[in-house]
Amino acid sequence: MKENRNSKEQLAILLKDLMHRMADMNEKIFSEGEYKDFLSLCNRDITILALLEEHEGFTARQISLKLNMPKTTVVSAVSRLVKQNYICREKNPLDGREQLLSLTAKGKKINQQHRQYETLFIEEFMGLFDQEDYGKLVEILERSSECSITK
Repeated sequence: MKENRNSKEQLAILLKDLMHRMADMNEKIFSEGEYKDFLSLCNRDITILALLEEHEGFTARQISLKLNMPKTTVVSAVSRLVKQNYICREKNPLDGREQLLSLTAKGKKINQQHRQYETLFIEEFMGLFDQEDYGKLVEILERSSECSITK
């Protein structure tokens, strides 16, 4: 039992260190790039925008199901993103009660910034490890359902 606790304590220390290194990576990336608009959005908003890029014409209900979020949360986020001109709504010609959602040019630009940020962050993060460690990391992360936003 003592060995488990020491391993758990050691893991906690290493994870804290990793969190701080990741925060430093974020700070570096944000100080070097043009992310003013990107930084004004919360993670949920960015996730919804990224999903709409993959699935143009999704409804709030479909987003809710795909992201495992309450529909009211998605509807609120979508309304905010429409007001900020990141998303536009269009009535579904097959069912007038539904609204099909798509990205505006501004929403597409934010997604491009997000992809650039992700690429830079992943490159920095992977630089913390040796290539032979990648397989181990993949195995660990695949076992963790918490690592997936779309489960």
